[in-house]
Amino acid sequence: MELILIRHAEPLEVHHSDGAPADPGLSELGRSQAKAVAGWLSRRSLDRVLSSPARRAVETANATAGLVGIEVAIDSRLRDANEDAANYVPLEADRARDREDYLARVASYRESPRLRSITGRVNEAIGECVSEARGQRIAVFCHGSVINVYAAGVLGLGSAAFLEAGYASGHRFLISSSGVRSVRSLNETAYLVA
Repeated sequence: MELILIRHAEPLEVHHSDGAPADPGLSELGRSQAKAVAGWLSRRSLDRVLSSPARRAVETANATAGLVGIEVAIDSRLRDANEDAANYVPLEADRARDREDYLARVASYRESPRLRSITGRVNEAIGECVSEARGQRIAVFCHGSVINVYAAGVLGLGSAAFLEAGYASGHRFLISSSGVRSVRSLNETAYLVA
């Protein structure tokens, strides 16, 4: 089977002073990216489409689901490691504002227990999906943290944060009938170029 993990497209920047979790929808660029992902995936004969419940992931998934005629199944175990954060700043904007501060936060994040804490639920969700879909092709719309945790497990890496997944990037894995997992590609984005 082929498992395709897709990081959500670019969302809007959101800041909540009241501490409420940020759950942004897609930016204008993000909507364009979601359409490009949908076009790419529509040529792949998908059997299922799953998504994190986050608005940015669902909106990205809906573009594909609408094009291929498959309903999106929501799985809360595919949530981001930072789902409760009150702010969401798009990666590129965050990096451009203060590169040194950005790099320090990324280094701290890589060592934080947050990523390790989602490993169980991420692997459980994807494992169930895979066991129910032998011989199928599935697209899962999620977050950079989810992609990192799953890919690190497939590759046998100690760090669960080794990859800076781009917005709307595709990460393909092949899983044999005996359960052997391999990486077909990471961080595919060629379909985003107009």
